[in-house]
Amino acid sequence: MAAPLHSGQLLARLERPTAAEPTRIGVLSDVHLATDATGTWKVFHRTERHLGAAVEAVNDRDLDGVVVAGDLTRNGVPAEFDLFDDLADFEPPAVAVPGNHDFPTTFDERESLPIPAFEDRYTPGGLPFRVRFGDLAVFGLDSHAATPGSPAETWNGRVSAEQLMWLDEALTETDADRSIVVVHHNLPATGDLYERYRAELPVAGEVPGFSNPEPLVELLVGHDVALVVTGHLHFPAIERSDGVTELTVPAVSSFPHALLVLEVDDQGTVVRLVPLTDGDGMVESIAHGYEKDRVLLSAAQLATVPLVDDFA
Repeated sequence: MAAPLHSGQLLARLERPTAAEPTRIGVLSDVHLATDATGTWKVFHRTERHLGAAVEAVNDRDLDGVVVAGDLTRNGVPAEFDLFDDLADFEPPAVAVPGNHDFPTTFDERESLPIPAFEDRYTPGGLPFRVRFGDLAVFGLDSHAATPGSPAETWNGRVSAEQLMWLDEALTETDADRSIVVVHHNLPATGDLYERYRAELPVAGEVPGFSNPEPLVELLVGHDVALVVTGHLHFPAIERSDGVTELTVPAVSSFPHALLVLEVDDQGTVVRLVPLTDGDGMVESIAHGYEKDRVLLSAAQLATVPLVDDFA
């Protein structure tokens, strides 16, 4: 007899987005798929297995669509994307936005997948994009600073003026209560959340943030967007600031090895965290990134679940 399907840990209950027809989407991020790496807190040598578990988790559920919130690969090289395509056999339609590791930079001499090739593979017609999953409109933004023929000089995020103009017009034509905007880099409120923990994290360096968040935040507030989905930080969080609700997606590659399922109906949205590894996998992950994951584990144990409960 097959094991019962894991229903997922209740993470949040949100008043918005809503959907006249029940809609369910899967959201995952930070796969960091590697072809020739081992170890580190991202557990590179298990990324194929963890992506396979994500595909199985998605295909075992009746979902209307799948969104990957960036960092599909470790270094953005063509072989990693080819492997991703071989393994990411999602049955529902799937789209992706790029993360800071997916596009070319001036400080990385590796061959990178051209930006137009990423768009052809993972978007419905290029970046930025709008796609409809069930009764939801999902908007995908490119927060990488690279452009075709011009590698980025930083991993910091940015959203171009052209994208902001496009999003402004697209949101004008869309019901705000049924809108989700997906971008890899985190908005300032979630960046501040990380800073509160960073002093305890014995990991060198800072997490790249947005270099120009204000115009994007103003636009999101002005259109009263129901939900913004980000990746990048590798752990789940919900932050509300200036009228924007931001849901940050846990990593597939590293602790806690999970994806999110959003169940949306006319009452609101239920967010569930679906684990992608068992106890042994968690032990291995924490062993490779012990000091980092110890702090995140402690934070998770102290967190009140659900993180947000608008239904109470």
